[in-house]
Amino acid sequence: MQIALNFLFLFSFYLFPPKILCDSTCYDAKQGGLEHHLATKTPYRVIANVNDKKIEFDQCSPIRMWGIFRHGTRNPSKKQIRRMKTTLSEHRDAILAKGALCERDKEQFRTWKVHLNEDEEKFLVPEGEVELIELAERTQNRFPDLLFDQYDNLTYKFKYTHTQRAKKSAEGFATGLFGRDNIRQVWYPEPESRDPILRFYKRCPRWKVEVDKNPDAMEQVRLFISSEIFRAFLEGFRVKTGILDLSAEDARLMYTTCAFEIAWDRHRISPWCSLFTRESIKIMEFLEDLEYYWIDGYGYELTYKQACPAAQNMFEHLNPNAKHPNITLYFTHSGTLLKYLAFLNLYRDQQPLLHTSFGGNYSWRSSLIDTFASNILFVIFSCPSGAKVLTMHQERVVTVPGCPLDSPLCDYAQFEEIFQQRINECNFEQMCTIS
Repeated sequence: MQIALNFLFLFSFYLFPPKILCDSTCYDAKQGGLEHHLATKTPYRVIANVNDKKIEFDQCSPIRMWGIFRHGTRNPSKKQIRRMKTTLSEHRDAILAKGALCERDKEQFRTWKVHLNEDEEKFLVPEGEVELIELAERTQNRFPDLLFDQYDNLTYKFKYTHTQRAKKSAEGFATGLFGRDNIRQVWYPEPESRDPILRFYKRCPRWKVEVDKNPDAMEQVRLFISSEIFRAFLEGFRVKTGILDLSAEDARLMYTTCAFEIAWDRHRISPWCSLFTRESIKIMEFLEDLEYYWIDGYGYELTYKQACPAAQNMFEHLNPNAKHPNITLYFTHSGTLLKYLAFLNLYRDQQPLLHTSFGGNYSWRSSLIDTFASNILFVIFSCPSGAKVLTMHQERVVTVPGCPLDSPLCDYAQFEEIFQQRINECNFEQMCTIS
């Protein structure tokens, strides 16, 4: 027992060193790189690839493109807004009264207010629009011979889910391609609330029961929260805030608020971020990674197997002889993108992500693979030796397992063969029926 207490004491000092726990030193959240560890609320600007040089291969021409885009930076949910206005405001007052803060941070907390309306929950914010505009501009620069700046519905197909944030993200991307004066001519099909391609999991009751609402799916999260590492973090966090009964859920709310407020404004650091250090922010990030791994990633086979309709759609549109528009761009959500990454077998480690994996070199890092405005793009090139596929995630070339490691291009026939069996066996209704 004494050894455990000593560990908690020493580890909390590692997470919150004495200079952070006194009220004379301000911790510089930007210098500490906190904005790189905000899980699925990480702003796209911190991982964007600004190298938009034209991508070309000798004697090859880009002829088709299919992509999935997560919406840009948004407002919190109605529940989160409510908690920010109530629970968080109460904690702010307690922190000002008892917290170990420097004067600058105290002043930021004094002036902190929630300027959000519940009827604008999850709405795209201006920064989110900028993310998609800039992403479109860079993508067009990389593929100028494919992404023309004149809209034509025989060339372009846009589609978004039945949400404001996805719609505005699609419009932002169109603005980046065609200019603000030309986006009225862009045609979008009527959005569906449970789109079979863009939100397939909304049509899968078995996944809802066996994974999404299954308490067992959160077991690794619960185990990490009860671990010595997290308990030491929480103890140090209580000292820092002066709130001795602060819960893990309270800490997550502060982390989430820190993330949203950093994402909204690239020139401002949220006062809630000042409560975290470079070490402690990684604990909260890992907590999120665990949840998204088990709910939206590799935790359960059904989670990614159900993405097969999206893969079918991809091959229908990427086929070099397809009659569909050359460019297909879908604007959707984190849940879709993560499940599709897992379907593609990307960012998969040999061992599952467990509560004991903290500090390890694992691949499923939501701060890198699922930021706001995350994207995955497939481009078909016509080459003398046949059609080739280029896969890009977050604007960087990635190799789909099964494709050659020594070339950015994968033979289309080989790429198709990797997924052929899963696509042929894609009986969505059967796999999603509750037995």
